[in-house]
Amino acid sequence: MIVTVTPNPAIDVTLTVDTLEIGEVNRTTSKHRDPAGKGINVARALAKNGHSTIAVFPADPVNGSWIVRALAEAGVNSSTTPIIGEVRNNITIVDGSGRTTKINEPGPVVTPAEISALSEKLEWRLDEHPRWLVAAGSLPVGLDADFLVDLGHRATAKGVRFAVDTSGPTLARVSASGVPDLIKPNLEELEELTGKPLLTVGDVVDAARAVLPHGEVVVSLGENGAILVTDTIVLWAGHSPVVADSTVGAGDSALAGYLSVTSDEGFPTIHHAALATAVAWGTAAVTLPATTVPGPENIDIARVTVVDNPERETTIKELSA
Repeated sequence: MIVTVTPNPAIDVTLTVDTLEIGEVNRTTSKHRDPAGKGINVARALAKNGHSTIAVFPADPVNGSWIVRALAEAGVNSSTTPIIGEVRNNITIVDGSGRTTKINEPGPVVTPAEISALSEKLEWRLDEHPRWLVAAGSLPVGLDADFLVDLGHRATAKGVRFAVDTSGPTLARVSASGVPDLIKPNLEELEELTGKPLLTVGDVVDAARAVLPHGEVVVSLGENGAILVTDTIVLWAGHSPVVADSTVGAGDSALAGYLSVTSDEGFPTIHHAALATAVAWGTAAVTLPATTVPGPENIDIARVTVVDNPERETTIKELSA
């Protein structure tokens, strides 16, 4: 089983318009509503592909309850703690040319009592000895990165591997603590951590090892695939070109794919299999509307190429399957 925790869950509302005109009245052509927050998206992708998972998150009586019902309808188990503040809505506007505009609410302010309740719920879930605990997404007001550091120590004490997918100062603090077994920044997030552009494979490898010297770093590169870096391994994987519909949540599906792998599944090593699966799931996600997660019918791992030790001098833009 894989447990995900989403400290700042959301409802993703995707609106499509023919043309987005700022300052004018815009009429939508469609609307799509999904339970969201990065950890919830990871759980949705895992469940849709037949993997045991449970999504842990704080929930208010209105939006949070809707998320619980929507997850249940999708076959995703959830475990919640009550909060008074309202779970946020994230708005994505997609125009006729495929450009997206995002408007994200900050989320609720959580109280010390609510944080304590979430910690207790996660301690209980750790006692069930899941394969992974995944902490993903932003933090609500009132919760800081030390919550994730403490959570990582709790997971380690129970023999549970700890994966983190967040960004900015939170990712910097958690990575510096050394508690994650895995982090999954995209290229821009890794550049933000290091404070410099990362133009080549070598740049990415050096940055990843500097940020998390003793863990696994999966760096998503958009249409240029993904790079896995450990203290001894460098792998690149890419997918043959597809027609993109929505990139929202694709990184979450990629992380779910990576964590889903428990054997080499015909690949040289489990790391090859995990990275190939991550790229296959993430690529499948971008072909689907809004924050729809891919299922087995959407995923084609045979279209993924995995390369050991890609040339350090290769620029990221040159990487292609």
